[in-house]
Amino acid sequence: MRPDLTRRSLLALLAGAGMSGCAAGAARTTWPDITFRHRSPLTLAVGEIRFETAATGGEVAPPARDIRHAMPVAPRAVVARWSRERLRALGGPGTAVVTLTESRFVEAPLDTTGGVEGVFSIDQSERYEGALAARVEIVGDPAGSGFASARAAATRTAREDFSLNERERTLYDMLHGLATALDERLEREIRNHLARWVAVG
Repeated sequence: MRPDLTRRSLLALLAGAGMSGCAAGAARTTWPDITFRHRSPLTLAVGEIRFETAATGGEVAPPARDIRHAMPVAPRAVVARWSRERLRALGGPGTAVVTLTESRFVEAPLDTTGGVEGVFSIDQSERYEGALAARVEIVGDPAGSGFASARAAATRTAREDFSLNERERTLYDMLHGLATALDERLEREIRNHLARWVAVG
């Protein structure tokens, strides 16, 4: 074995050899939208629900990298869908503005076993870090204003022998979990801090 043949390059060669015979039949997974239709909507005494985004990925120091735009489902689209499916306008003088305030998804390399031993072992090679935060604010109501906000964060790891679909599955599951947690926390905060606009029933 050549001394410069690292474990990662060996895995890449093996994967390439295995895929060469079935590339024509291989299909990249299309991931389903993350929806909230199974949850009863929160009805607010406002005239309009509006979605905005003010989120950035924050500072990402190499060798970590920003993977927001490589996610199998766009995080922004998930929160926008939440605003459409979980909030309903009953009517009123104000507007409920849903703002995506944080969307951070980062891939960071992990240390793996080196040398000959490393060629024959399979380690966790990447850590994925994700965070979503949103704010719901009532504006334009002469009777007053208010806001509720929530944040959810999670991490996952991927083995170095994972296929593209396995890595995307890891990211999809992480995003799905974040969306579920954010949904639950936002509902709790809305009921606590925007109770005067929440319709009973």
